[in-house]
Amino acid sequence: MASTRSKSKKTKGKPAKTATTKAKKPAAKNAKAGQALPKDLEKRLIALARKMEKTMDGVVLQALNEFADAWEDHFRTVTSLQDDDRMVLSVKPE
Repeated sequence: MASTRSKSKKTKGKPAKTATTKAKKPAAKNAKAGQALPKDLEKRLIALARKMEKTMDGVVLQALNEFADAWEDHFRTVTSLQDDDRMVLSVKPE
């Protein structure tokens, strides 16, 4: 991330913060989904964004993609098993 400071100003020994050191704080509402995140989930996602050196938007987008992939795969599997004529084994109780 480029610094917006002019070259004439002195930084007084403080290094400029970069995107890799701190994730951006998310807005109160996620504009894409139109839903507010619960505070505990928001804190977890912020911590993950910092560890992964990603933005909050990047982490949320990745999470939503993985969620959609997992459930689409689940429903494809359920659909394919419904059309499958498999033998079902059962054990009679004694």
